[in-house]
Amino acid sequence: MANPIPKKMKTGTVGELLVQLRLLQYDVQAAPPLKDSGNDLIALRGFVVCTIQVKTSTGVRPQWRRLPRRYHLLAVVRLQGEDRNLLLDNSQIFLVKKRDVPGLAHTWDALGPFALSQPQVDTLFAG
Repeated sequence: MANPIPKKMKTGTVGELLVQLRLLQYDVQAAPPLKDSGNDLIALRGFVVCTIQVKTSTGVRPQWRRLPRRYHLLAVVRLQGEDRNLLLDNSQIFLVKKRDVPGLAHTWDALGPFALSQPQVDTLFAG
């Protein structure tokens, strides 16, 4: 039998995969780096490359602690559902530039302006 996957690790992995999938809908290719250097994903659209740190929450408040020193974007995932009953279409993704993270309140309302959308992606991946 393989080693069990802790619940926190499973939640984080689902969030990372959801970010990859949703970014692909906006013509952004994203993948985990070959070696863990502190960034969860490397994203590419045209010639623009961004490193992304992903934080996934199922709770009332979003959490992002222990961020790496170097990254371009913070992706905060509000995962709806739990365990085998994930509601991926109801889940939300917010993309925040690193410079905007320090003053940002840890609330879903504060993240609202950073919701994943075509204009948001076009701005973040402008070449």
